[in-house]
Amino acid sequence: MRRATRTSTVEPVSLAPRSRAGVLVPPRTESDDAVGGGTTTVTISHARTLRALPLDLLRTSTLADQRPVRLDDGELHALLTTLQANSEAASARLADNAVAYLATARGGWSPHHPPDVVAALHRILTRSRFLKGSRSCFPLDTAMAQIAPLVEARQPVTIVTSGFPFKQHDNGLKAAGPWPDLAELGALLRLKELHGAFTALYPPGLRVLVLNDGGYSRPRGSAEIRRYRHQLRRYAELIGLGNSVRFHDQSCFIADLLGQRNWNKREQYRRTFRELISLLAASPRSLDSAGWADRRLAEALPATLLADVPSFRDILSSLVYSVPVPAPAGADPRQWACEVLAWPDGYAEPDLSPDLAAARREVVASAWQSSVDYLAASLADVAAGVARHYPPHVRLATVASRPGCSGFSYLGGSTLLPWHGTGCLDGRSLLVAEFLVSLDHRGFCPVYSDLIGDEQPLLMVPCTRIVHAQGRRRVDPALLATARLRHR
Repeated sequence: MRRATRTSTVEPVSLAPRSRAGVLVPPRTESDDAVGGGTTTVTISHARTLRALPLDLLRTSTLADQRPVRLDDGELHALLTTLQANSEAASARLADNAVAYLATARGGWSPHHPPDVVAALHRILTRSRFLKGSRSCFPLDTAMAQIAPLVEARQPVTIVTSGFPFKQHDNGLKAAGPWPDLAELGALLRLKELHGAFTALYPPGLRVLVLNDGGYSRPRGSAEIRRYRHQLRRYAELIGLGNSVRFHDQSCFIADLLGQRNWNKREQYRRTFRELISLLAASPRSLDSAGWADRRLAEALPATLLADVPSFRDILSSLVYSVPVPAPAGADPRQWACEVLAWPDGYAEPDLSPDLAAARREVVASAWQSSVDYLAASLADVAAGVARHYPPHVRLATVASRPGCSGFSYLGGSTLLPWHGTGCLDGRSLLVAEFLVSLDHRGFCPVYSDLIGDEQPLLMVPCTRIVHAQGRRRVDPALLATARLRHR
């Protein structure tokens, strides 16, 4: 039974009626003029969290049971070439449109006039292609204060953001495996777009620093993180990213900023906060009871320390959908994960099976400990004054926009971070990230490539865009030939 009080601010998911067999039919929408005529556009959910999906009603399947669809070398080349060409064209349009707008709005524009240059970067950053959240968090006055000194010195403008930690595949509902897929490749193209658009207007260009935060706030296996980052570098080479974007391990980057002495102090803060939070949060209970832990923390710690960090309850409510879900022998892991996470802290009902109750308790306990680690790291950063050590820069906020930062979406209008989902091309050839379980239910088909092998799909495509040609099942060539990033 699902809690009646649960709400979500994301777009609601449309549920198709059950068939007589009790299986949900994948949602279908308006007609689409795709190859074959009469096919339909298969949509995505636009959900920001697994909580927003009706997990107990979704149909799952095992990828291995589906007839495989593979991209050969020519098809992969066509897909990557199309994505890159469309991305470069969009980047050029952004630069041209920014100049045209500013020339009209300001009565002229010059790359040698610092206020004009700042206005151009602000204009580009706040276009819907990149923007996430409200423009009010990053007004032009804020941009002028942060960027003008660099432009006046004719130095590259430093952009700092976080991302590309690891693929969140632990419960099998977000992604099928640990490799970065087409969603991450598209995110790299987005960074290249941003760099290209601004550099076209201001030759010193941008210095984009991406802090890989895998393991920084939550422990994670080093072998998995190394493999993930190695594949990212391979994608960067494939799309010609070059030196326009630099990736840094966040722990190493912060340690260099602070110096060894201050880094050791930050680590001591982290251990101290971890012990305190563990004591105050006590043993794992329900998600709602995490609010009690926040109240105890508010009594024990200064308000200034807690002001800029997420609450324990918010962290827990997110991480409970990211930790592994233990499955009993013989159960389908993905269908079982749906049952467990449909109500992760619902383990007190008298008619609940012991296996399901135990799995939910284990999931909450795992997320509880991960939340302690995450909050301790966040508090340690504040206590050590990490933010004060950064060089002058513009911060791109990828999770939630906040004052002083420009909200940034790696995949345009897709609200899901690339590593929280699975890369797919929707029925309109747009590259987005979506939860694997939602794609499965909505009628998307896994597509494999030698780029990452058979361990997991490189992308998913609507089943209506699979054709039989040249003796095999293939992705509709028209879909590959029109692939592009979202513009809003």
